[in-house]
Amino acid sequence: MIYCAQQILFKRNLHLLIYFLCVFLPFYVTLQALTYQQTGSPLLVSLITYLKEIMVFITLLSWLLYRKNVFTNPIRLQTTDYLFLALLGYALFYVFLPIGGVSFLNKLLYYKNVLMLGLMYFLGRLMVLESYQVMSILKIILSVTVLAFLLNLFEKSIDTHFQTFIGYANLYQDINGIEPAGVHGLTYTFGAESGAKRFAAFFASPLALAAAMLISFSTAFFLFLNSKTEMSRYKYGILILISIACLLFAYSRSSLVGLFLIIFFTAIILRYYKLILYGVLVVGLFFGSIFIFAGDGLRYFVIDTLSLADASSLGHVVEWLEGINSIVSNPLGIGLGTSGNAGGVNEELKIGGENQFIIFGVQLGVPFLILYIALIYSSIRSSVKSYNLNTNVYDKAIPFIAATFKFAFILSLMTSNAETYLSVAYISWWMVGYSVQKNTQSSQASLS
Repeated sequence: MIYCAQQILFKRNLHLLIYFLCVFLPFYVTLQALTYQQTGSPLLVSLITYLKEIMVFITLLSWLLYRKNVFTNPIRLQTTDYLFLALLGYALFYVFLPIGGVSFLNKLLYYKNVLMLGLMYFLGRLMVLESYQVMSILKIILSVTVLAFLLNLFEKSIDTHFQTFIGYANLYQDINGIEPAGVHGLTYTFGAESGAKRFAAFFASPLALAAAMLISFSTAFFLFLNSKTEMSRYKYGILILISIACLLFAYSRSSLVGLFLIIFFTAIILRYYKLILYGVLVVGLFFGSIFIFAGDGLRYFVIDTLSLADASSLGHVVEWLEGINSIVSNPLGIGLGTSGNAGGVNEELKIGGENQFIIFGVQLGVPFLILYIALIYSSIRSSVKSYNLNTNVYDKAIPFIAATFKFAFILSLMTSNAETYLSVAYISWWMVGYSVQKNTQSSQASLS
């Protein structure tokens, strides 16, 4: 971390922030748990908590120090930029608006979570990367995937969560005030409705691991499609299978469906419509194998999921209805920190929490919700445009991953407070910002 900070601040190697976050964020909660287990110090845990913010602000400071013409040569703003600025400004207004029972400090803490996403986006707008730096980012993402897979195999082989060894439950209970839940003594996300274990490797939760595997799958899929040799195709094909295996270990339904959405969306981007047929065949084989070869537990799990008969699906529906009712009653929102489970949310005042769109709508009202939906649409559209405009394979990589991931991630946003999965939230919004920048550069080049 110190090396990265020095390189960023004194040598303007801004890309090292992305290297750091790609490694740090997946291990973020594991580092907190191990630190608390070994030292018992809440202060050291807090230091780890804010390392990501420290690094982001160091990077912004470095950019300001080395850019002498900030005001004489401003950034040419695009539609996505205006939407993000409007979203951040709107949310800031609610920090000072005297509505809701949440304290000003908690409102500020919640706003910080939203602001960090915006800062990552605008850092993507500012960074210029060489081809080898883009490839290094992709390699780091895939290396973390392999490490997660190996740890998943170990967890499965001993039928025990890695988190039971590192004091995960103690961290959440003592620091965050969250009592252990579920049959495995961790949090409820570590167990399926049937009682089966859901593994997270070194990520914060199985859902966070599953979301990260969507980025990994998209990364490996892009490199597979652009492989020049038979050997590289085999290598990236194996990495595709590894990311799918991690999804299965995490037992996340929305992310599994998201995987097929990536294939579907790729077919549209590349106009390679045979991929849709292959995707339909894979889905058919997947569900067919479940009903023919899987045990009764997994079979009934799928049936209950599709029919919304299991407690988890019903819980989602109840949370959605509660949140929608609040939005209808209060179309301008009931204030920051009153929905979801991000930092700053008051548990006693919380309404809803199993849908990112509803969470924002409950807190900030319908106007903010419209802005957020428009931002996601604009992000996907701009990333696709950037992919189509650029000709160099390295310039197309990040726009491809940004577009496919954001499209597939919509389902996760509809079933969870998904913007709190830091490893994908930070990196994906940075990728969107970078894609918009490449889009702008390509458009200017075509006009000149």
